Amino acid sequence: MRSLTHYCGTFRAAGVAAAAALLLAACAPGGNSEDGPVPSKPASTGIGSEPVTLKLLVTSGVDVPFYTALGELFRAKYSNVTVKVESQDYATLTTTIARTLAGNNVPDLVRVPQLGNLTKDHLLISLDPYAQAYGWNEWPQSQFASTRVGPDGRERGTGSLYAAGAGFGLTGVYYNKALTRRIGMTRPPATVAEFEQLLSNAKDAGLQPIMINGKDGGSVYPLQNLVMSYAGDVQAVQDWNYTKPGASIDTAATVKAATTLQRWGQAGYLPADVNDIDQTRAPAEFVKGNGVFFPSGNWQAPGLDKTGSDQFGFFLFPPGVAGGPSYAMTAAANLGIPARSPNADVAAAFLDFVQTDQQARQETVTLGGLVPAGPADAPAPTAPEGSAVAATVSAFQELLKSNGLVGFMADATASIHVNSLIPQTQLLLAGKTTPEAFAAKVQSDYERDLGR
Repeated sequence: MRSLTHYCGTFRAAGVAAAAALLLAACAPGGNSEDGPVPSKPASTGIGSEPVTLKLLVTSGVDVPFYTALGELFRAKYSNVTVKVESQDYATLTTTIARTLAGNNVPDLVRVPQLGNLTKDHLLISLDPYAQAYGWNEWPQSQFASTRVGPDGRERGTGSLYAAGAGFGLTGVYYNKALTRRIGMTRPPATVAEFEQLLSNAKDAGLQPIMINGKDGGSVYPLQNLVMSYAGDVQAVQDWNYTKPGASIDTAATVKAATTLQRWGQAGYLPADVNDIDQTRAPAEFVKGNGVFFPSGNWQAPGLDKTGSDQFGFFLFPPGVAGGPSYAMTAAANLGIPARSPNADVAAAFLDFVQTDQQARQETVTLGGLVPAGPADAPAPTAPEGSAVAATVSAFQELLKSNGLVGFMADATASIHVNSLIPQTQLLLAGKTTPEAFAAKVQSDYERDLGR
């Protein structure tokens, strides 16, 4: 599982079905809840013939060309609908989304990295009527678990459905094939210790071992991967992500992970200006050869492939001990329909389209770099052999064998990423907080967010 396997052409629909069936399997989807907001009229699958401008608000970066392409495909099928894509950077969207959805200029679909209080405050509609109308209830249901919210508006994994997406993100480690050959890497590392040795080899060779964006949260990815590698059993992390009562991240595994990440910074394995590098600069530097490794997600793969085929590989973050399980963070690229959307029916049709249309599903892989969501018998996308996209899809399939998919800590509450994980990780890398204080602070901020 820790070795990259070559992707052999077609990404079979059975693989997509397995991904959906196993995704977040620890949390069974709940039944439809009568609590929470629902559309004010019965759900309709009709588009109509009147001109409609469907407004999407997504995060900046790869979201923009991805959803623009999906919007063009949708317009090709429904000529009266124009899809207008607007964007905000991740931190801004996360911070201001509630105010935006309560305002006067409300989008029809919004990227929702975290549901937070959006359901409790009735800012998103329940998608349950549309799930019934379009037959989503007949699809593998675990793909919807992370966007179901209970009647209390807090506990995830159960209750009504509030968002759906075109596909799933997956994190791991990209590597520059030419540079890894220079440092003696013949296969992906089997343990964290082996990975650290490769980082040391890179440093000794005068190379930048890791390129990463600490300014807007990229450094949180290896942090969580280290937590999961050291914990061995990640149920505690998943419980924390889903805000289960009594869940805590202030654990020995978190302290050890923070200690390791801080040591990497002190050893020069991370860029000296890591806290000033954002998600635009990091992949650009990596493509230029400024970084042997680049911890990030499958959404980066299409951009890396544009620089030339077979230049970059991808592996799952290694376990703490040889032969131990590998884990990766994953989440759907979710879109929700605001309660004040003037075009809810058209918005729901778009959600159905991106998950079922053959060309849209192909763009989800090719342009978005995501593993497609949707029904078990959906069309099968393809990816060129040897590409970074194919490597991420292959790694995803390998990971499914151990059911090693875990949610992002960044999605646990609406503000935990921007207000706690990012600044505390930056302080950790700057040597201005200790690993013990880091773990305690993130947990206390989590409790504050939940009002506990």
